[in-house]
Amino acid sequence: MTYVRQTKADKYKKILIFAAASAIVVMAILFIVLGKDDFSQEKQGSDISLNSERTKQVNLVRATREIEAGETADLTKFEIVAVPKELVPEGAVTDLQLLKDKRITDNLGKNEFLLKSDLIEGTAWYEDGDRLVEHSFQNGAIPATAAVGSVVDIKLFRQKAEDTVVVSKAVIVGKAENTLSFYLNSTEQEYLKEANAEGTLFLVQYLDKSQQASETTYIPSYGKLQTKHSETEFADTSMEKE
Repeated sequence: MTYVRQTKADKYKKILIFAAASAIVVMAILFIVLGKDDFSQEKQGSDISLNSERTKQVNLVRATREIEAGETADLTKFEIVAVPKELVPEGAVTDLQLLKDKRITDNLGKNEFLLKSDLIEGTAWYEDGDRLVEHSFQNGAIPATAAVGSVVDIKLFRQKAEDTVVVSKAVIVGKAENTLSFYLNSTEQEYLKEANAEGTLFLVQYLDKSQQASETTYIPSYGKLQTKHSETEFADTSMEKE
C-alpha cells in the first residue's frame, strides 16, 4: 500500500474547491426559486389587470319608480347605478345633467335604464292652455316609425288642392293602433276638427326634434268666408271713398 502524505496546502485547496462548489449550487437554487417567484408575481399582476378590465363598470341613470310619458325628468325620479361595461345598453344616459329641462317621451318602469331617445325638450311637449286630444287616423296616414315621443306635422289632403299644415310640430304622447294623443291648444283643436271634415288628415314625421317647426298654412272654411267677407267690405269702402 502506498501512503500519500497530504500537506496543509492540499487540505486548504480541497476546502476551497468544496466551498466554491457549494456556493455555485446555492446560487443555482436561489436563481430557480426567485425566478419562479418573479414569474408568479408577473402572472398574478397580469391576471389582476385582465380581471380589472373585464369588470370595468359604467355609471348609468335608472328610474327609481314608474314614470309616465310627458313627466318632467326630475332628478328625484332617477338614480345612478354602476353596471359592467359589457351590459351597458346602446344610447344609455350616463350623466344626470342631461335630464335638465327635459321630459320623458315614453313610459318607464321601475329600475329601467334611461336612454337618450327617452328624453325630449320640456318646451316641445306641451304649453299652458294645452289639452289632451285624441284623434283616429285612417290606415296609412301614420308613418310606420311614428311612436310616443315622435314629433309630427298634422297635414290635410284634399282632392285637387295643395296639402296644408293643420298642426305644426305636435308631439305624440299616446298611441293605440291608429288612435293618437296630442297636447293641443284651443286653436289647434278647432283646426283639427274642421280639417277632419274637409278631407283626410295624415302625419309627416320630423327627422330630428331640433328641426324648425313648419308654418301652419291651413285656413278653416269659416276663416275663408270671414276673409272673403272682409275683402268685400274693404272693396266697398274703397269704392265709396272714390
